[in-house]
Amino acid sequence: MLDFSKAFDLINHHLLLDKLQSYGLPAHILRWMATFLLDRTQRVKIGNEYSHSGHPNGGVPQGTLSGPKCFLVYINDLRTTVPLYKYVDDSTLFEICDRNDVSVIQESVDIAARWTEQNDMKINSEKSKEIIISFAQDGNFRSTIPNIKIDGRDIAQVCHAKLLGVTISQDLTWNKHVDNIVKKAGKRLYMLYQLKRAGITQKDLVSVYVSVVRPVLEYACPVWHTNLPQYLSDNIEVIQKGH
Repeated sequence: MLDFSKAFDLINHHLLLDKLQSYGLPAHILRWMATFLLDRTQRVKIGNEYSHSGHPNGGVPQGTLSGPKCFLVYINDLRTTVPLYKYVDDSTLFEICDRNDVSVIQESVDIAARWTEQNDMKINSEKSKEIIISFAQDGNFRSTIPNIKIDGRDIAQVCHAKLLGVTISQDLTWNKHVDNIVKKAGKRLYMLYQLKRAGITQKDLVSVYVSVVRPVLEYACPVWHTNLPQYLSDNIEVIQKGH
């Protein structure tokens, strides 16, 4: 699981425009994109005081509809020898291999690292994670697999990691994910208790629950809910009934 460091802020405007041109965008669209990206100014306001204006020489404006699309175009030509799934600034590589197969994922990570250098970006090795999923009877099998390296630094081999908001575990169970969402939703229930004490109507309490608490429990549920054992479903229901 690769993490790009300050991904949106490091986009090279001229490289992005070159890539847009390579996809055959009309000249008037390219000129419009250039005015959207280039010659921007920014400053900080604290109270009634303003800082001096700065002129960023890279990055795309966050909070805009075009910003994420520009980033997706920017990384579209990133290719590796193993399957690669890209979602804005999160990219995931994976390979399936038998015990005697030669792993090529390090080669793919090296390709990704070279691509970032060529495109003025950087992989954050501290936030990048490696998960090894194996059900081999040999308990020491995972320990025999060398760490993936980026710029000479080992990527941490972890038991579980969050991918697009869903906690993936190396044993492919959902215990850690359910534990995380139950804790997060439980904290938000405190908001309902405080609102109830303040005299908020039942209808408004339900609206707050539906908009603030329930999305935490139901996020990406088609991925994980059908495989839950009963005791994990019960843990979620405790929160559902607690409101």
